[in-house]
Amino acid sequence: MIRVILVEPEGEYNVGFIARLCKNFDVDQLYIVNPKCDLDKAKQFSAKGITFLERAKVVDKLEDAIEDLDLKISTSSIADSKGDMLRKSMAPWEISSLIGRRQVGLVFGRESVGLTREEIAMTDIMVFIPANRDYPVLNLSHAVSIILYELWKSKVNENRISNDMNVSSETLGFIDKYVKLIYNDVRRSDGDDAMYVATKRSLFRGIRDEEEGRAVVRFLRKVYMRILHTQE
Repeated sequence: MIRVILVEPEGEYNVGFIARLCKNFDVDQLYIVNPKCDLDKAKQFSAKGITFLERAKVVDKLEDAIEDLDLKISTSSIADSKGDMLRKSMAPWEISSLIGRRQVGLVFGRESVGLTREEIAMTDIMVFIPANRDYPVLNLSHAVSIILYELWKSKVNENRISNDMNVSSETLGFIDKYVKLIYNDVRRSDGDDAMYVATKRSLFRGIRDEEEGRAVVRFLRKVYMRILHTQE
């Protein structure tokens, strides 16, 4: 399941175009967080995507749009700055293998300032669309179209690598739980946050099936229990 999430969109034309893209690429749901534009006016730009706009769920906070998801993917035009673990990114064509049958949310920020660091921190993975380094900032609807197209390409490509044994949301939840518990035990300052972000994202990107995922959960649980034992 793919959910497109727009955080405080500011332009009616972008919202309309994105609704149309949701129809083009068979998106399941459209959520709009605290819109800063007139959604009724956006309908004139949506063509046959108007049905997505009419049934779009409008919520007040990003938390309300992502609370039931297995995997949250944020987007930004600022990525991979040295020393900034939060903005370590994947390319659009790299995320298709992470999706499978999971409940996935693609989170897009405001046309003017994008997503805040706090909003990016609410997600599991960040995606960056490589472009001219002198001007990498894309129009919101253009960014949505590129990412949805890359996911669609993977979906319809009969020669793609099979990923039938997807990691369950329960296993991903346990991985996140034990990484966070271990991190909370070893952290010494706020600057250590990068350890949690890097470990969680690396595991989410690298685990390919449920068997691997469960093995990682067992390992993390054993590490956590060993830490508890040494503290007694």
